Amino acid sequence: MKFLKDKSKLTIGSALGIAIALVGVGAFSSWQSSQACPNKGEKKIWNNCYKDLRSQPLVIGVAIPPQDADYLTLALYLQKQLKGRIKVDRDAPYSEISQRIVNKTWDVAFTRFPLFSIAAEDNGYVGVATMFPESTPYYRSALYVRSDSSIESIADINAYTTIALGSPESAPTFHLPIYTLYGKTMRVGTGYSPREAMKLVKAGKVDIAASRYDNIKGDRSLRIIHVSKAIPGAGVYLSPKLASEDREKIKKLLLNAPEKVRSKANYNIGQIPNYGELRKIVNRTNTIVSCPGFDVKSLNLEKTTRLFCQQQKQKALVIEGKVTEYKVVTAENVELKVLTPDNQTYIVTVSKQTLNQIPIDPIDAVDELIQLRDITPQRIGEESWRVVITEPEQLALLSDFSLD
Repeated sequence: MKFLKDKSKLTIGSALGIAIALVGVGAFSSWQSSQACPNKGEKKIWNNCYKDLRSQPLVIGVAIPPQDADYLTLALYLQKQLKGRIKVDRDAPYSEISQRIVNKTWDVAFTRFPLFSIAAEDNGYVGVATMFPESTPYYRSALYVRSDSSIESIADINAYTTIALGSPESAPTFHLPIYTLYGKTMRVGTGYSPREAMKLVKAGKVDIAASRYDNIKGDRSLRIIHVSKAIPGAGVYLSPKLASEDREKIKKLLLNAPEKVRSKANYNIGQIPNYGELRKIVNRTNTIVSCPGFDVKSLNLEKTTRLFCQQQKQKALVIEGKVTEYKVVTAENVELKVLTPDNQTYIVTVSKQTLNQIPIDPIDAVDELIQLRDITPQRIGEESWRVVITEPEQLALLSDFSLD
């Protein structure tokens, strides 16, 4: 019975402790909830701050809208339904659109182009509709030349061939061409609009340009030399700065808007495209753009550019240390365990034939000092590395080296 009494006391004590802890958590939560959001135009919901549409306008952002598009009608419709202010931002420069999405400046983002859709998804935006529902959900990029050009295919491109590309924010006129031309050396200019690039090709001032396939396929003065993989279209996205309740309300309003409103704003109900393959292509081109010496701003039609990363010659690595043990791995190879003065361990694999060429007897090498040259160590632990010796010049015994 004594045991039961002690257990009862322990249980009461534990319950009291839990109760006190819960009160403490509740008090902290209440204190946290009572703290105002850092920005005056925000409201707090469950300790998170969201845009307050009662004091701030809902911003509709449109990436380079077509000339016949009408977003003011949509704004008036949303303003009437939400009973709040609506602002339309349709004049953002092409080069600044991604940053406006990153900064969550746009509450409703009409991305128009797939790279801006990817930027929206990467920054927490939620897709609710597709753009240009009347068009095919995918399109293609094309490389083209003047119809009388001597360039018949990509194989004919050389270091003197010139190409006019678009902005780094463009999939069809920048990323797809660089992806297609990976490994080539040629003269590259960037920042050209599709119209500017076409004029240069037709005037014979540039050999190749890139464009959407459907924009040039019927032009007899041009000849297409390559057509890309399919590129997905764009979507309409809602910002993560909107509370979930506001997002759901705006989503319903957008999807249930009159057909005339949706048509003028170039969107409708539809499944957001899968950008998986395009992401892979962009990642590949970004590695090229990030190569040492590859500066997009400095590219021009007078300068030869490598569309690949040029491997830089690394300084020959030399390691010196003491052989602490050896073992026979196979009939042909042995392993030497080498300890360096800074307590790094190298497991050195070397063939008996190579040791005979040096010459070194692996048994006699134990407790001796050796030097490893021109090696490429592979990390196998925090302070351990593996090295494979293939040439006799890579390993030598030392007589005057000291670990002290």
